[in-house]
Amino acid sequence: MEAIIDLFLGLERMAPGSWETTARAFQIASQGREIQTVVEFGCGSGVSTIPLARRSGARITAVDNSGPFLEQLRQKIDQAELGQQVTVLDQSMDAAWPEGAQFDLIWCEGAAYAMGVENALRQWRELLPPGGRIALSDLVWIVPNPDAEIQAYWQNQGATLCYPDDRRALFASQGYQIVDDFIFSDGDWRNYYEPLKKRLLEWESAYCDPENAGMVAQMFQEEMSMYDQFGAQYGYAFFIAERIC
Repeated sequence: MEAIIDLFLGLERMAPGSWETTARAFQIASQGREIQTVVEFGCGSGVSTIPLARRSGARITAVDNSGPFLEQLRQKIDQAELGQQVTVLDQSMDAAWPEGAQFDLIWCEGAAYAMGVENALRQWRELLPPGGRIALSDLVWIVPNPDAEIQAYWQNQGATLCYPDDRRALFASQGYQIVDDFIFSDGDWRNYYEPLKKRLLEWESAYCDPENAGMVAQMFQEEMSMYDQFGAQYGYAFFIAERIC
């Protein structure tokens, strides 16, 4: 984990995405709503936090438990002069909140898998008032019958991919109503993989533990190869929903 953190400290993104995708999801989430407070889970170094703060004008509580990434985020907040608007909270995504804590919007890009999407929806629900909204992205299958090789790959990575309809049903089972959802573009993946590929070339030879660096580099090179071969069969989907009860 230390090696992976060191690798990503030199990158802007830790997952596929773009400001255009973040802006699209926020536009959907804010339709017919006045968003004054947002909690962002798994904020990392703030690739979405800062633009989201500027776009929304809302007070944002950015949650993560990785100290090095949070330090980068604090520097970005200072540089953007957003200290009165963005609060950094160093805690895990599944930590308990004070009774009565609520937000107009929950935001989570590509991080809910760490605690399980079902657990996240269940635990975070109480942070929303009825009608409050959640915007969450997750990895899904986007074709009916994915090749066995890519299915085996994600299973070996410990990732449980499902279909968008299954995710919509899960939201409904946890007391949410889907407002809208959409699939990330190929460009969002390139925004992540192209800088990562360049970073790996210099990072692997410079990292203090060559053996560990080699294993990490191989892991991400395999992931990128899988996307090159099978990227049309899976992708990230943004789900925007509201609490209905």
